[in-house]
Amino acid sequence: MSMLLQGTGEPILAAPTDPVRMIGERINPSGRKRLRQALQEGEWGYVINEAVLQVEAGANILDVNVGGRGIDEAEVLPEAVKRISEAVSIPLSIDTRVPAALEAALKACPGRPLVNSIGGEDKILANNLPIIADFKVPVIVLCMGQEGIPDNADDRLRIAHKVVDICVQAGIAEEDILLDPLVMTVGADGQAARVTLETTRRLREEFPRNNITGGASNVSFGMPLRADLNAHFLSTAYTLGMNMPITDPTESKIRYALSAGNIFLGRDIKTRTYMRTYRPKVTE
Repeated sequence: MSMLLQGTGEPILAAPTDPVRMIGERINPSGRKRLRQALQEGEWGYVINEAVLQVEAGANILDVNVGGRGIDEAEVLPEAVKRISEAVSIPLSIDTRVPAALEAALKACPGRPLVNSIGGEDKILANNLPIIADFKVPVIVLCMGQEGIPDNADDRLRIAHKVVDICVQAGIAEEDILLDPLVMTVGADGQAARVTLETTRRLREEFPRNNITGGASNVSFGMPLRADLNAHFLSTAYTLGMNMPITDPTESKIRYALSAGNIFLGRDIKTRTYMRTYRPKVTE
């Protein structure tokens, strides 16, 4: 089964056996003072430029997150979604856990967007899941529960099964559920990446028909050579099943790692895409 997403352009189908689909991460004011200022002041040209750069770099979907100090998500998120969808044609991922912002953004968004995200917290399931079900859109399920993020794969899998069952009972189609094993920084916990990768591997085994995502850049937070670390992490995560990572498509090392992954997993027929992308660069 494939999941369908759509912006104002052609629909995108995504399945675990398809080539990787990149979700662009750059429209997120966390740690980005200039973007936060642009969102606060309604400087939409700056925001739209971030969207266009990611699309030009190869993003298949754009995550739109406006959460930050001094920003009213319920007011700013639907406006951001409207402006961005007028500028680019690919699907959007509406990234908020604020119910009013979620509903307003879904009303403003053309096509069939993705929702990022819900988890096993009672409040989120009670307030956000009905909105997602009403709009009949795909959703990312986080492997976290009422007590937070477990430090082991067993508990993350247990939460995933529980929340997926709740989503299906609420009327969300099984193929419209993406799973997020939760990527944490190795700078704070030397076992963080190992647990995430183990969770990814087991999610792929236990949910073979569901797409798997994850905020891949989190792994390197606070570390040197972040792009290198992110690229190496993604090479492994993609091989284990993370086929729709949330990452920075403008970073060439990320693009190369995922392009190589398509070859290694047999998803780039006769390596045509790889050759078309990189051969001219070698012969120049």
